[in-house]
Amino acid sequence: MLSCGGSAELRAVQKVFSDRFGVDHRVIEEWRLYTTGSVIWGLRDAPHLDTALAALRVERTGLPLLRRAGKHWKPTTVALQVLGAYLERSRIELTRAELETLLASGGLRGTRPGIEPGYVALSGPDGVVGCAIYLAPDPDGGHPDGVLLSQLPKARWEGLIRQAQQASGDSPNPAEGETIS
Repeated sequence: MLSCGGSAELRAVQKVFSDRFGVDHRVIEEWRLYTTGSVIWGLRDAPHLDTALAALRVERTGLPLLRRAGKHWKPTTVALQVLGAYLERSRIELTRAELETLLASGGLRGTRPGIEPGYVALSGPDGVVGCAIYLAPDPDGGHPDGVLLSQLPKARWEGLIRQAQQASGDSPNPAEGETIS
């Protein structure tokens, strides 16, 4: 059941998006927060919003901002994409080739100077594509160079792979009107 988020949810959203990603707190304060199970949803605040929602049998509303992942809150792909223009920190820009490697293998080795370990926003040539976890270099932990682990939903990374194949001309699908002999 949908419930109106309180100060705990606001702190969680601010901790992730303002503290981690550098999103101005005023952007977050424009949203009304709601919770369902392990998800915090954001909806642009409007007059009489609570009254309107209370009059309906609403199970979910708005943009999924965060999902509970164990003890931590994980930013959703769609939230990072919507907030992309406001992300000042914890954003890793990847070339198309790096993005393709990450999508194909699930991980990308390499040190990321200036990036703290934890959740990061991945950006490709066309903007923010989603979320990853950056693990700092750890010679004793099996990744001496650091590693970036994709957290993109399967449907999202499959779509990105298709886009990359089409952009490079390696698409197994014919263009509209084209036939395969």
